[in-house]
Amino acid sequence: MKLIELSCSRPSFKTLRFNPQGLTVIVGDADADIEGDEGSSNGVGKTLSLGLVHHCLGAQVNNKLKAAVPDWLFTLRFSLAGREHTIARSGDGSRIYLDKSPVGINELRTRLNACGAFILDQQISGLTFRSLFSRFARYAKEDCLHPLLTKKEEEADGRLRSLFLLGIDCTLAVAKKNDRIRLVQIKNTKKTWNEDHILQDIMRAGSNPRARFEEIEQEIPKLSAALHKYQIAENYRLLEWQESEITKQLRKIEREIAGLEFLLEEMEKRLEDPQDITAAALRSLYDGLGDIFKPEALERFEKVEAFHNKLYASRKIRLEKDRLAVLGKKHRLEQEYKNKAVERDRFVKNLQAERALDEYVALAKHLASLEEERNRLYMFFEMDMTLDLRAREIREKILADDSAADEYLRSNPLAELSERFTRLAHMLYPNDPAGLMISNNTGDNQLRYDISVKIEGDDADGINSARILCFDWTYYMYGANHTMDFLWHDNRLFAHIDPHPRAAWFSYVLQHSAQAQKQYIVSLNTENLVSMKGYMSQEAWSALNESIRLTLHGDKPENKLLGMQFGSAG
Repeated sequence: MKLIELSCSRPSFKTLRFNPQGLTVIVGDADADIEGDEGSSNGVGKTLSLGLVHHCLGAQVNNKLKAAVPDWLFTLRFSLAGREHTIARSGDGSRIYLDKSPVGINELRTRLNACGAFILDQQISGLTFRSLFSRFARYAKEDCLHPLLTKKEEEADGRLRSLFLLGIDCTLAVAKKNDRIRLVQIKNTKKTWNEDHILQDIMRAGSNPRARFEEIEQEIPKLSAALHKYQIAENYRLLEWQESEITKQLRKIEREIAGLEFLLEEMEKRLEDPQDITAAALRSLYDGLGDIFKPEALERFEKVEAFHNKLYASRKIRLEKDRLAVLGKKHRLEQEYKNKAVERDRFVKNLQAERALDEYVALAKHLASLEEERNRLYMFFEMDMTLDLRAREIREKILADDSAADEYLRSNPLAELSERFTRLAHMLYPNDPAGLMISNNTGDNQLRYDISVKIEGDDADGINSARILCFDWTYYMYGANHTMDFLWHDNRLFAHIDPHPRAAWFSYVLQHSAQAQKQYIVSLNTENLVSMKGYMSQEAWSALNESIRLTLHGDKPENKLLGMQFGSAG
């Protein structure tokens, strides 16, 4: 893949035409070329040109670009496998055209994955055009901090992609990453099971899950047998109501009988009592009346006494007759009570033999809940055992892969690339030990191999940038699994390198990129460019200046890449 031209639909844009091979230089001529976090928001547009290449090749939309020039259409011409292609994309990213045909962003990325710029291995997850392209065009500040990692990249993924471009067999690296992911998944699954509501209830109750399981195993057969024998009366509630009505009737009869018994007691007392007035009392009463009334006005005493005796006898006969009537009614009520009591006893017996449907349902639900609890516990024990077994198998596999990785590393697969990297590093820093080293990582992590990209003193910004330059060049020129014919390094990777090693670097790449018929694209501040002159041969210096394809000035907005002020002033 080679770049041909970056252009725009607006005439103010400074079209960038790339040299077909060898070095292409973009110079930023400004008194204060201050780069922002995104690489170009405060500058003249050196890094923005790299950002626009990313934009056309399917990157996430730059919000500053979207806000400033949403309707501008940027076009990248490039060649791939001898054929020329174009990708045009609006500043807001909403319109994309591949070879003049509209496409969506997902389709564009899919087409780029399959374009052949990278020979993607489907067995390695996370390998995409975008994830690998960032290593050939480090755009964000975070892309330029470590040779193995780019912005927002997990360490395991970054190492794996670097191994892939170096041509290292990634089989064991992928296996360890996947195995460790599976172990984490097993751990999380076990945690989820341990948080199951049934298990939590058991734990809160202070029970042991295994003991609870055995308890349920014994209880379920008993409940099942009881449920099987259960007789359901569909009219249970009617029977229960009828039994209640009969009981009410019996209570009423009992009250009536009690009332009759009280009445009989009173009648018997009256029957047993003597006459209200004796003959002597009657005589005394009659004599007293004689003192008040005239004798001839009163009846003879014998007649009065006879009348009284007749009245008493008549009342006694009537009372006896009433007593017999009450006694008869009492006997009838007692018989009715006996009959009702027999009928009620029959209902009670039936109710004891038969039960209501809702009671049956309640028992069935209880049985079902126990069975669910038992099944849940059984699944937990089975799952727990299965997960433990699987985890043990994975750990055993990782141990076996540890040995396989040791055996693979004995072949020293990075030897040739390490030698080339060391030559590049010694060209810049002749006295500093340098090299690429790979070792087996047997730790509890997703990393199969530890890769060391080393130039002694690389904790300093300049030397760290130099090791990134050398590492990128190594897999660009001598790596594997790609057909990329251009490498782009931004000014931020040169800013902290001293002029002497920087001049040595450009003298080297001027020769070797042209010989390899590949493109090497850089952006430089004027200061970083001019400071190398005293350390380069006249021929190299001339070749470097002849490689300049675009010079951007910060004196006026129209002399910047977009021909306007983009982002903050400066």
